[in-house]
Amino acid sequence: MAGLSSTAAGHLASGFIPEDSSLPHYWGQTQRVRGQTSTLPMQNHKRIHRALSALGVVIALLASTPRAASAEPSLRSGERVVFYGDSITQQRLYTRYIQQYFYCRYPHLNVHFYNAGWNGDTAVGALSRLDRDVLILKPTVVTLFFGMNDGAYTQTTDAITDRYRQNLEGIITKLQAKGVRVIVFTPGSVDPDKNPHLGDVHYNDNLSALGQAAIDLAKKHNCEFVDVHDPMLAYQTAHKQKNPKFAFTGDGVHPDASGHLVMASIMLSAFHVDPMPAIGTIDVTGDHGDDLAVTKRDDQGVTLAETAPAAVPFWFEAGSTQAMTDSGLANLAEQRLTVKGLAKGAYDLTIDSVDAGEYTTDDLASGILVPGTYATAGHQIHELTYEKESLYYSTWREVRLPFASTSDVSRVIADLMKADDDLAATIYQIAGNPPKSTIRLTHLPGGINLALHKSYVAGDPNTYGWDNGGLTDGSWDPTAQHCFASSDANAFPKTVTIDLGQTSRIATVLLGVPAFGATKTIAISVSADGTNFTDVGTHTFDEAKEARFTYTFASVDARYVRLTYPDHYDDGHGYTNTFAFTEECQVFAAQ
Repeated sequence: MAGLSSTAAGHLASGFIPEDSSLPHYWGQTQRVRGQTSTLPMQNHKRIHRALSALGVVIALLASTPRAASAEPSLRSGERVVFYGDSITQQRLYTRYIQQYFYCRYPHLNVHFYNAGWNGDTAVGALSRLDRDVLILKPTVVTLFFGMNDGAYTQTTDAITDRYRQNLEGIITKLQAKGVRVIVFTPGSVDPDKNPHLGDVHYNDNLSALGQAAIDLAKKHNCEFVDVHDPMLAYQTAHKQKNPKFAFTGDGVHPDASGHLVMASIMLSAFHVDPMPAIGTIDVTGDHGDDLAVTKRDDQGVTLAETAPAAVPFWFEAGSTQAMTDSGLANLAEQRLTVKGLAKGAYDLTIDSVDAGEYTTDDLASGILVPGTYATAGHQIHELTYEKESLYYSTWREVRLPFASTSDVSRVIADLMKADDDLAATIYQIAGNPPKSTIRLTHLPGGINLALHKSYVAGDPNTYGWDNGGLTDGSWDPTAQHCFASSDANAFPKTVTIDLGQTSRIATVLLGVPAFGATKTIAISVSADGTNFTDVGTHTFDEAKEARFTYTFASVDARYVRLTYPDHYDDGHGYTNTFAFTEECQVFAAQ
């Protein structure tokens, strides 16, 4: 094979790049991303399928040619879809987001999804295992996402491209001969900043050449196709121009959850999907609107109730909010809420007691896109989709393949596939019965946030990377970069004290807590000299719910604002229960 070393040629000929290969080891293990990742010690991770062990988942830059809205997506009721690819598919992330979208947007379609990703695979290997791992599932649609390993992590050559083209075409023709519709995804991009070798060999150029070969084949065989490489690379390049340290991959090859969201946003165009339906529209000077009704009016704002929810919201990790917006997926997957007739000002939006952002009167009147991070049912679908993909992976890789010659294994497999179908039925049941949410719009105190970017001192500083200014940075994002956390020392009460820089007459403090951790009660006290503090308010937050609370009190001259955490809940909800968390603290002057 001209242009390849004998070692690289051997790997390509075999169809797989083995884990003990002398080529650079880039693929890594299957990643599991559930909810918010962190550097704090994690507790109480639970797996539904432990029983299986007994048997042996810049908007313009990303926008493809816009598609007209369709009455239905390209998938039809009862179809069977197989995601076929390498370790990036085996990560079970972009596949999960695509499935989630269909479950939430089209719960009546009853489409069945299967993941046949295999780490280290190439088009050569994929052709050789097509009958065993794909056609056995009797698919009606197969997506092809190969190329990352086909380039052999070296410079592009005609031999590499020709071999990829030949074997990818073999997969396409064999599938089409069985009546299977094929969707071709070009390989994604890599990040040389995370692995200099990839830059040395200009690996993105190699992947681009493979991507063009894939597109040519798709056109030749009349397949649906999506270019993943160029939009993904453009997204990465644009963000690095703004922040040279930006990365959505740890090893340069395998995207993290936000990177997979970007890929999913690109890939969904192949399925001709429609945007999520709106939450509703209402003018609060009356009592009823489209799918919304006013249930309470008071001095602080208005409470609304959904009357006919159209869909379970698309849930995603809070740390991927920026990726949702910048990739354009928010325009597709977030739901629109329009509220007119509010008094002028800014409002805090909570849905089912979970924070959903701050918006002006004009924003709400024009209509806002609401992230689905508040949705319990959406999170359930996200988690069950992971469990379903994990169950199938175990059925396939840990039972069917290693025990193929064992007597009665077919009965065990049938039982496991029935469990897979049952999980799918549970997901569709949840998706088909969206709960009615309660929406609260609370008028925010006016004026300047006096605590913004002000310094603070924690009584027991965090040592896990969370105490980096997040308490007063103006962001409500519940991540290590933007959220305050104490240490995990079992010593209460805990405190954190903000220095406003000068004495001001204040009357309002706004706090928020995340859905994780065991934070329970937060008391507020103030001081002019940093020594003598006066209590001005206390509030007990609901357990395991993201929420905000406004402390209002008689105006007082103060320079220092102290948060005191006197207690905690027993369950840490993913963290040691002795951490105290606060998303943000804002302080406002008396009006």
